[in-house]
Amino acid sequence: MAKTYAVVYTEKRRDAYEAAQHVKRVLELRGVDVRIYGASEIVDKKLPEEVSLVIALGGDGTILKTIGAIPNSSIPVLGVNFGRGGFLAEADAKDLNQALERILLGEYKIERIMMLSIEANSEKLGNFLNEAYIGSKIMGKTLSFRILRDGVELAEGLADALIISTPVGSTAYAFSAGGPIVDDELEAAILTPVCPISNLRPMVLSVRHRLAIKVSADYGISIMLDGYSLKEIDEKRVVIKVERSGCSASFIRLGEYGGFVRRVRKKLG
Repeated sequence: MAKTYAVVYTEKRRDAYEAAQHVKRVLELRGVDVRIYGASEIVDKKLPEEVSLVIALGGDGTILKTIGAIPNSSIPVLGVNFGRGGFLAEADAKDLNQALERILLGEYKIERIMMLSIEANSEKLGNFLNEAYIGSKIMGKTLSFRILRDGVELAEGLADALIISTPVGSTAYAFSAGGPIVDDELEAAILTPVCPISNLRPMVLSVRHRLAIKVSADYGISIMLDGYSLKEIDEKRVVIKVERSGCSASFIRLGEYGGFVRRVRKKLG
């Protein structure tokens, strides 16, 4: 039985679409069944169960959407950068053919990456690989945050928003907001306030404890997961709980180092 691979490309780049067609031709000549999807097609959907490997052609947004559409955590994803940042990608566009050959020969490793799950007022909202952004439904309005670990309050304060990130996401939006870079091997949630109007500062908290954030917002809150999945809540008082997800992300690694080294060097280099 032929293997089935999925190729997801960003619709923002014509060259990514052309690359997807190229990948399909190359792989089909080697006996692989290939399905092609635009990144916007798979939002709030799942890829077919028979898919055994996914190639994402785009920037970090395309890779995040791809991870959200994986039907099984064990399915590996190869990210090929056709975007501006590409911090989650393993290969650059110019190295696509070489990467495909390595895939076909099985010359790669798989790195499992922790994801976090989030619920609001006991409703499961979803999983995220990078971050959850919690802000007001009305732009420019501040919110009150109370941060608790195992039911004990650690800190409280006002801010424009709060970013809850994984260690992978610590080098993304959270880093731009002043948060620390956290090693991928640590099982932690990084809480980074955006423009705090208090002494509220970034915190790195182990997910082995029960983490909760009590949010007070006069106009309701919005929660954006991984930059594309938006949830809106009208209540003025919301209890958000964050924990280690039962799902994870499996990334294909072609180089000697894992994704953390690549991201940090690219971010700080």
